[in-house]
Parts: sequence; C-alpha cells; structure tokens
Amino acid sequence: MLAAVLDIRGWLEADRNTPFAERLQRDRKIGRTLTERSSVEQVLGWWQQVGSIPSEVPASSAPDAAPDAAPGIRVAHACTMSGVVLLLLGFVAGVAVSGAAFAYEGQYPVNLFTLLGVLVGLPLLFLAVTLLMLLWPLRGVGGLRSAMAGLNLGRWVGSWLDRSLNVALFAAFQPSGPQSAFARWQLLVFSQWFAIGFFLGVLVLGFLLVAFTDLAFGWSTTLDLDAERVFGWVRVVSMPWAAWLPVATPDLALVETSRYFRLEDDGMPLSRVAVLGTWWPFVLAAVACYGLLPRVLFLMFCHWRLHRAVQQLLLDHPEVTALLDRLNSPLISLDASAEDEDLQAPVASLPAMPAADRDAEGDAVIIVWNGSVASETAVSWSQRMLGTPARTSLSLGVLQDESEQRALLETSGASASRILLFTKGWEPPLLEFMDFLGLLREHFGSSCSLTIVPLNLQKTGVDAADREVWSQALGRLRDPRLYVVEAVS
Repeated sequence: MLAAVLDIRGWLEADRNTPFAERLQRDRKIGRTLTERSSVEQVLGWWQQVGSIPSEVPASSAPDAAPDAAPGIRVAHACTMSGVVLLLLGFVAGVAVSGAAFAYEGQYPVNLFTLLGVLVGLPLLFLAVTLLMLLWPLRGVGGLRSAMAGLNLGRWVGSWLDRSLNVALFAAFQPSGPQSAFARWQLLVFSQWFAIGFFLGVLVLGFLLVAFTDLAFGWSTTLDLDAERVFGWVRVVSMPWAAWLPVATPDLALVETSRYFRLEDDGMPLSRVAVLGTWWPFVLAAVACYGLLPRVLFLMFCHWRLHRAVQQLLLDHPEVTALLDRLNSPLISLDASAEDEDLQAPVASLPAMPAADRDAEGDAVIIVWNGSVASETAVSWSQRMLGTPARTSLSLGVLQDESEQRALLETSGASASRILLFTKGWEPPLLEFMDFLGLLREHFGSSCSLTIVPLNLQKTGVDAADREVWSQALGRLRDPRLYVVEAVS
C-alpha cells in the first residue's frame, strides 16, 4: 500500500497544474462509480480508475512510463529489500555473537548465566526499554531517546534510503504528525527484522554446535546461591514449555550436578561431562521463547501500526483531502445560465454521498463574506446542486465584531460537514478574514471541510492572479481541510 500512497500524493501534487474545473469534472465522474465507504477505499478506488483517463494523467505519471519508474514503487521495493538485507545481517551477527558466547575450550563448561544474559537478557532489556518509550512517553529523557535513536540500525537504514531515493520520509520527519508516525513504525519494522535474523542465527549455530561438538553447560557464581534456588529460577523460566516439552525442563539433580568452580584442578569425570550436555534443549528453548518469539510478535504489532500510519499518511495530505471533497461534493457554480452538462443534470445524477450525509437534513452551511454575492443566489444554487437546502445561509463581514459573529454562527448549529465561504476575490485575505477562519474552525471543528470561493466583479470566477494570492495566503495556515475553489462559469 505504501507504493500506492506515495504515488497518489505525487500524482495529485503534479495534478495541481490541471485547471480546477477539469479536475472537478473528472473526479465527480469517477465518484459516481465508487461504492466504497471509507475514505481510504474511496481514494484507492479512484486511483484504480484514474489511469484509464490518459488525457488527465500528469506527465510525471503517464501510462507509458515504466512501472518501476514510479517513486512509490521504488520506495516500497527499497523498504522490502532493506528488510531482507537486515534479516541477513542480523543472521550473520547472531552467528558471530553466539559463536563467542558458546565458546568452549573443554576445561570448563559454558556458563549458563553468561550465555543467557548475552543472548537473551540484554536483547530483552532493549526491547523493554523500546516498548516503555514507545507506549509510555516519558518527559526529560530526550537525551536518552536521542542516544538510542543514534544506535538504532533502522534509523541508519532510513537515513540511507532518504539520501539514495531523494525522499524525506525517515530521517527528516517532524516531531509529530502522520509522517512521523510512518517513519517511527517503519524504522521499528527494520529493527525487528534485524533482531529476528539475529536470533535465527543464534538458534542455527547453537543446534549445529550441539550436533557436531561436545558442548557442556554449567553454572558458576560467587554469590551465596544454592542449587535449589537456581532450580527455582530455572523452573520459572521453563514454565512456557514445561507441559509440552519436558526434555527442555532441567530437574534438580541436573542443576546440582552442573555447578562448577574455577579452582577445581582434577577436572570433571566423563560421566558428569555427558550429563552437562543435556542442558542444550533448555538453552535453545529459552532463546526461542524469550528472544525470537517476542520479536516476531512485536514485528506483527509494528506492521499493523505501520499499515495504519500509511493510511493516515495518505488521508492527511491536503491534496487528498481536496480529492475526497471533489469525489463526494457537487460542482460549485454561481452562474445559473451555465451550460455545463453536470449543472443541467437532474439531482439523481449527482455523485453518490455517504448515507449519513444523504439522509441528513442539510450538511452544508453557506457563508457570504462582505456581501460578495446575494444570499438568495447562494441559497438557490445550494438547492439546485445539493438537492436539499443548506442548513443555513449567513451574511457576515468586517463590520460585525467577534461577539456578533459568534452569535450568528450559533444559529447554524455546532456541526456541519462542509462550509462554502464566498468572498470578494479582488480583496486580499486580510487579518480580519484570517481571524474569522480561526473562529469557524473553533466553532465547527477540524473535521469540517472549508471551501473558499473567491469571486470577481462579475461573480463568475476569479482572476488567475487573485486566486494565486488567495492560495498562497491560505496555504500558510497548513489546514488540510481548507482549500480554494474557483467558481465555474
């Protein structure tokens, strides 16, 4: 899905050069055929059909271009190959580390405490710290978080992908937002593939050493620990597999026999050495249960969160928000004499709307700013295009103070799915207008689509220069559900 999301974002950004009227007509036509309910499904359904309209496809996404040339596909393939490479690197690292941990010269057995501490204890501690910082963010640990990020192999891979693919998805993300969530979960996926490869290397080498060498395991400590206490710990560690794999559950006799001391000069009898080798099922089971299994489960969780982050990465893009409004909203025009086919079509031919919007008593609020157009014209147009009257039509302007504006907005209710705001296009958006936009967001919330329609003196559209001024000024607000629409004459 990542490839589609990145290609859709790039396609829509290139599609800005297409006149808005053409985009609106194209997307409304596609929107009529969509049966998907969720926003993500609608966008993906649109993406499957938009390739069948060659004349509308931007040059950067022309149908005759090689599929592998699409930036989304290149990034998705690079992420997949990075995961495979990290898995192999982790396997090599696991073989190297376990080879040192299993080192056995024949004089003394492999110390179980050291072996499990290196192969299981430290990786499990790192995973616990990662989960703690991920699920329960702590204040005042920014330095520790930065240090761990610097040691994170996934972050290194992300930085390399940013440079090699000329993207800004991993290392250059903001502290919050959808791109940050995507980068965080993708880098965690990278790290887990390396960890899984590491434990697979440990298990493979451990089994080979058991099969082709005479490994012996024991335990030794300067602490005042008796065999019964160590056996209690071993029994707790073995609980996950004790019922169905008893061979990997040592008994008290094995624990007592396995203790050794460095100052023993006589060596161990062969019968005792043979018994010490029976620890290997416990060792491999512990590595699989407490090393490999948690990483597999965490990888599945990270993939689930990554999928959600990719969806949010798509939906939070301003151009995607505008696309959804074009798919589900009727064409806007103030010229009743227009001969556009969609304008003359009956209400039944309008694009399908979600049931919640279709059955609502009216989900649009029309606002006329500074007398840019007659309220009767706006109401008549709303009746014609939506098939139902708007919830209300308001006339507001700079001559009203904030308290009066709030009082008028209260008459429209506290919710609406879209707001159509008509204004004079030849007047630039001054501070009073920007403050009013903030008031609208405060009253209706961030989920409401806010469409600004600047008009010229003839009330048929807006001059190109004026529209550019409005687009640039409103673009600085970084509101994903706010965009400028040019009226169609």
